[in-house]
Amino acid sequence: MRDVNFLKELIFKFRLTVMLVLDKRVAIYLKLIPLAAVVYLVVPFDLMIGPIDDAAVIMGAMQLFISLCPKEVVEERSQELHKQKDSTKPAMVKIIDSELPQIKSNHER
Repeated sequence: MRDVNFLKELIFKFRLTVMLVLDKRVAIYLKLIPLAAVVYLVVPFDLMIGPIDDAAVIMGAMQLFISLCPKEVVEERSQELHKQKDSTKPAMVKIIDSELPQIKSNHER
């Protein structure tokens, strides 16, 4: 269950980062943080062998970027994402307890 929550949180932060990068109220110099992380991901130079350092850099850059963005913009965009998530959930189906009409089989007729 922790893995599912971690993945949901990671996806949420990624979507929030994209929304903040596209928001005109966020300073351009802050938008360089996720851009630098993507460049690091593409450049063949690695600090460590394997994908662990790439994941750490991407996650760290997203967290740093979100924390440096204006709080009101982050809150507004977070609420938008939560509303989108809630609107995509399937509606609860209300089950009404009632008796179904009895269907007679061919043998009973």
